Amino acid sequence: MRYIGILIALLAVGWLVMTQLQSAPTGLSTDTAEAVESVDAPANVPTQVPRNAEEMNEFEAQINSLNQGHNARTQEALEQTQ
Repeated sequence: MRYIGILIALLAVGWLVMTQLQSAPTGLSTDTAEAVESVDAPANVPTQVPRNAEEMNEFEAQINSLNQGHNARTQEALEQTQ
């Protein structure tokens, strides 16, 4: 009887794990989505890792603009809470 209980518990845990792994990700929060869209990058073009030294400057500029935009929004949120 004890083995049957353990078996049922393992099946339940396995089912829960499988449903969590197969579920679609929740996606970006609205703040994060707005932050990504507000970057001065061309529309619908993701930031790509540079493949050679020439692309490194462009990549650095994209990453820096992402960081600066995020930092500005964080600073603004902190100022609003104070």
